[in-house]
Amino acid sequence: MSHPSRRQFMQTSVGLAAATVAAPYVLAEGAAGANDRIGVGFIGVGGRCHAHMDIVNQYTAAGVTQPIAVQDVYRPRLVAAAQKTGGKMYDTHEELLENKDVDIVCIASPDHHHAYQAIDAIRAGKDVYCEKPLTHWSQFELAKEVEKVSKETKKLVQVGTQHMADDNYPKIIELVRDGIIGKPVHVQCSFFRRGDWGERMPIPDASALPGPDLNWERFLGDAPKVDYSVSRFFQWRMFWDYAGGPSTDLLVHTFTPIFCILELDFPARVFGGGGTFQYNREVPDQCNIIADYPDGPSVVMTNSLSNHVELDTQIRGTDGIIMWSMLQGGKDYGVRIVPFGGGKEEIRIPWAGQGDTGKLWRNLLECVKTREQPMCPISMAVRVQAPLSMGILSHRESKVAMFDFEKESIYMN
Repeated sequence: MSHPSRRQFMQTSVGLAAATVAAPYVLAEGAAGANDRIGVGFIGVGGRCHAHMDIVNQYTAAGVTQPIAVQDVYRPRLVAAAQKTGGKMYDTHEELLENKDVDIVCIASPDHHHAYQAIDAIRAGKDVYCEKPLTHWSQFELAKEVEKVSKETKKLVQVGTQHMADDNYPKIIELVRDGIIGKPVHVQCSFFRRGDWGERMPIPDASALPGPDLNWERFLGDAPKVDYSVSRFFQWRMFWDYAGGPSTDLLVHTFTPIFCILELDFPARVFGGGGTFQYNREVPDQCNIIADYPDGPSVVMTNSLSNHVELDTQIRGTDGIIMWSMLQGGKDYGVRIVPFGGGKEEIRIPWAGQGDTGKLWRNLLECVKTREQPMCPISMAVRVQAPLSMGILSHRESKVAMFDFEKESIYMN
């Protein structure tokens, strides 16, 4: 099977992100006046968005940003967000995007809205911070459209995969390029925990009904038209129509750094499995994905929401191994690089920001000024989305998901 150039792809995405980290823009400089501030609008202001609003409020206090606008389909959330940020309230994201004072749009709506809202924001002249996953599992073609529009307009997209917020990836990439572990051939990464608390979101008002304060039709968007359900509205991550379960909600975090370090592109074929064995929900509570890349590696992603015992990420090469492990007698957590060749010493690298949403925001704010690509750029997010969507399709259809490199499309076999 032919293999597109991984090196070419990485030189236009991760390489630029590395340059941004190496020479950061000092945010506090030149940001004293209101006209110098970066205006931020928030689309979808539920639970996760509050973390983003907190971060932006901190930069606002430092004179860097200014919350301008908030939008949601549920009025109580909208009011709370306006009170928290001082932003003007909008009922639709299209109206928010007409506000010329908004420079960056933060999208934290349900998965099936991400791509449409990102495309609209980019076309409206905004840079974008989009929560992971980039798109709903069924919208891979839309994911490509986000990348296309971003390239055409030169607008930035930072995808909120917190595990990419680390300064060490460029260093590790160079070590892999230099052959520190030989040829990477096998990878394992995982996300284990006990409980479905991330998906089973709280219901703030069990009596909430569609009407002036809850726009059910806008929530549905392009999803199947079904009768209103208070659980579907507030706990949307449990339903296939709006989310993809552990694949796109959790495994995206652990897989994206692997993708970055190994400079991957699209996979050749993907197998997906698992099931809903414990919790009362549509999406799986156990999830496994095997993604085979042309000429390697084979990437095994695994998840359980029934058992929290961790499994270290490992990148196995022909001449060594890279592990996410405890360092220095269990005091620090980071990366261990163990070459097998004689005379080569083990390398230990503590994490420098992994998991820090604030660092992703700082990076994007720097990039708004420098116009460099951010740490988790759109080109990377599209290619990360491919095996995750393919794994879900394979699981749902009990078939092998294949990738057509010429058409850059997914088909089932």
